[in-house]
Amino acid sequence: MFIVIAAIGAAGIGIDRWRHANPDVVSYLETLDRAPTTPTTEAMARGAPARGPQSMPSSALASRGVARRDRARPRVDDAVIDVNLASAAELERVPGVGPALAARIVDARARDGPFGSIDDLRRVRGVGAATLERLRTRLAVNTP
Repeated sequence: MFIVIAAIGAAGIGIDRWRHANPDVVSYLETLDRAPTTPTTEAMARGAPARGPQSMPSSALASRGVARRDRARPRVDDAVIDVNLASAAELERVPGVGPALAARIVDARARDGPFGSIDDLRRVRGVGAATLERLRTRLAVNTP
């Protein structure tokens, strides 16, 4: 009996680590059990991804045998983006910020209030110390 409980606990820890290592795939998989809806103005305003294979993470596309398309997404080179004012679409233009992370930043801002400093981005799931340092030069809080 103890072996079964230990195996279930180990499986739970393994699943949790996988979820933290693959947040884009997890967010896609979580959308599969939801009923398809018509995109609303609010969803489009916050940068919600479109449903379908084009919105799947590249690792999920590769595992399904779907050829990866070059998606030319405009990137911001020198501009600094204010995380308290930017939409998810604007955040996606920052190198290193994909659709899932941009949506999580916007959701955290809406749920917990504006960011007081760039270091407050650590409260967003998926933003660790390395990611924060990489984004620090591209993002600002309350720029004029």
